[in-house]
Amino acid sequence: MCRPLIRKSTVFFVDHGSARGLKQILLLYLRSNTSDVMLQEPGLSPYDLQFNLLGFPVRVAWGFWIVAAVFGWGTSDTLDFVYASQNLDSPGAPILLMVWISVMFVSILVHELGHSLAMRYYGIHSRIVLYHFGGLAIPDSFASWGGARQRRVGPKEQIVISAAGPLLQLLLGLGALGIAVRSGFLLPETRLFDAILGTDMSAGLKWAGSASVTMLLSALVFTSVFWAILNLAPILPLDGGNITRSALQLSQVSQPIRAAHMVSVVAGGLIGLYFLSRGSPMAGIMFLIFAVNNWQAMQSGWGGY
Repeated sequence: MCRPLIRKSTVFFVDHGSARGLKQILLLYLRSNTSDVMLQEPGLSPYDLQFNLLGFPVRVAWGFWIVAAVFGWGTSDTLDFVYASQNLDSPGAPILLMVWISVMFVSILVHELGHSLAMRYYGIHSRIVLYHFGGLAIPDSFASWGGARQRRVGPKEQIVISAAGPLLQLLLGLGALGIAVRSGFLLPETRLFDAILGTDMSAGLKWAGSASVTMLLSALVFTSVFWAILNLAPILPLDGGNITRSALQLSQVSQPIRAAHMVSVVAGGLIGLYFLSRGSPMAGIMFLIFAVNNWQAMQSGWGGY
């Protein structure tokens, strides 16, 4: 039986590490339940930011801001240097970092809001937590027993809930990309799209007059498009893994949960090795950890069949 206790969603995939210590990190994981520790909801702290959004309780753990700053500093410093070298306006790397952090906060919040709105449609109360490893939309209870009876949460509904987060986040990122292109602004991501898709989207585009504008649009595209796509990888506990699991249950394949773990092992291993080969050791390690975690779950029979 599927256990949709936490709608795991947005996960940070920016790489800011080095290959040093790769063996030690993997050994540490094998000796402990590192993946579970990273993915579970952090404890309450007096330093957490708490508010309500559209009726959903939202908590931002203090560690979220620290990790966001670590991830964004390199990009902020580089963009400030590019603008300074071309005598263009830049408010400085610290201000650009504040823009990055704000955008990442909005992007991940939108992602989790997509999950929560889908759960609300099926009569489930939920809350949102942003923390050091991304975001969680956590179901608390059915809004009403009548709603629970009318809208049974099975594999089809799980697919909708899992897909809602990254799809809403993708719309946000693609909207930012459309604004940039329509305004004639060059972004690092437009060049990346050209390289991947073989297009000439960057042709005729120029840097925006202010580095703050470039950072705003670039961070929206990067965090909302690329992170959403990676979260759709068919790897448990990511959204794509949950979708794969539900699809296998609908297909009535023998032992669907075990099959979902098998897919996760293969996909996690391949993506992890790809990132390692591209010089992104931390992202590579993360996906390899996902692969190992799913292998262990498959061997132990955790999660049912």
